[in-house]
Amino acid sequence: MNSKQIFAESLEALLKKKNLDDIQVCEIVAGTPLSRRTFYRHFDDKYDLAGWYFAQFFEKSFGSITNGASWEDALSSYLSLYKDKVTILKNAYESKDVNGLRNIDIAFTKKTYETYLLQNGADIHSETMRFAIDIASRGGTDMVIEWLMGGMKIEKETLISLLKQTLPPDILKYLDK
Repeated sequence: MNSKQIFAESLEALLKKKNLDDIQVCEIVAGTPLSRRTFYRHFDDKYDLAGWYFAQFFEKSFGSITNGASWEDALSSYLSLYKDKVTILKNAYESKDVNGLRNIDIAFTKKTYETYLLQNGADIHSETMRFAIDIASRGGTDMVIEWLMGGMKIEKETLISLLKQTLPPDILKYLDK
């Protein structure tokens, strides 16, 4: 197991108990056989580590639309991971820091949509498409976070359907190809 993964496991254990903003780098390091110096060789701070940790499962789930997975299957996989990691993600999303998980999630979602749309021939540089990507990334992320934080009261399949129905038409036409 590499150093990044060891630090991520320590962070995950801490996120089972408390909010990301309340975790100190020294606590993350203390949960590993590694040094603080090694931590800073890999990460700028705990938010950078949280972003790396999140990227590991984001790319395998929703990010898979850039590798041929359908939008629905990718989102379903992503939401399943949310169910598996509910406490960890709640504590990460409760961060009020500008570098917190919400903004990291939006950035990953935006990049994923841009990559997917480019692969499918969209002009992602037009003003309308840039706006559509922002709406889909911010709105979709916020709705998924709200679903998670609110106790996941609606079925995963219903959430997927609602999110797809409300995507901007400029994006939706590329998903239904």
